Amino acid sequence: MVLENEVKRAFERYRKVLEEALEAALERARAKEALEARIAQGLLSGEIQGKNAEEREAKARTLYAELYRALAEAEERYQRTKTALEIAKAYTEEVSLLVRLVAEGVGA
Repeated sequence: MVLENEVKRAFERYRKVLEEALEAALERARAKEALEARIAQGLLSGEIQGKNAEEREAKARTLYAELYRALAEAEERYQRTKTALEIAKAYTEEVSLLVRLVAEGVGA
């Protein structure tokens, strides 16, 4: 019964982290899309100008610092949830292996 509860908790945790990872990925995609759209608008309106790509990038970073920051924060959350997902997956696999071993009488 203890092992059964641990299996349930492991899979519940894994599902929860999967949902968090999906949300983080969507948040990252929205932040990236918002930044790219604003840069495109800035280029079309002439708000972003420069002799080369580096100058235009620097100008965009100055003008849209908040959007760049939002993207960086979303990227960090995404990376953290990816790591948490890998940990949850490894733990779930470990618990599943233990169940198989117990079922085969190896761990008893």
